[in-house]
Amino acid sequence: MIDLVLSLAELCKTAIAGGSKVLEAYSKKKLSKEEYELLKAASKQGEFVLFSVDQIPGIWVRANGKDFCDNKDPAFAAQYLQAFRSLCERGYIVYEEGKLFRLTGAGFEKARSLTKD
Repeated sequence: MIDLVLSLAELCKTAIAGGSKVLEAYSKKKLSKEEYELLKAASKQGEFVLFSVDQIPGIWVRANGKDFCDNKDPAFAAQYLQAFRSLCERGYIVYEEGKLFRLTGAGFEKARSLTKD
């Protein structure tokens, strides 16, 4: 779990450091259904937490109190974790500390534009 958090933290940092060219290229790509749902869920508070417990296999994302996991289908959590990774690559998410990540300014802008639709 710690290795994943650190690799995602580094990915977020690299995406943001990559500047406007990297972020512009990703912003032109259409959001997946999972990316869309994660952004909408985080649009108010902007927080994401990564979770892992012994009773549920794998790691999952929580946004605004909503857990993106399914005890009966580990592929569900994997899809949302992949979407979370993609949002990091887009520069929409920044690492805070521990297991906590937050939307960037661009992330809030995108998330809030989705809630208007």
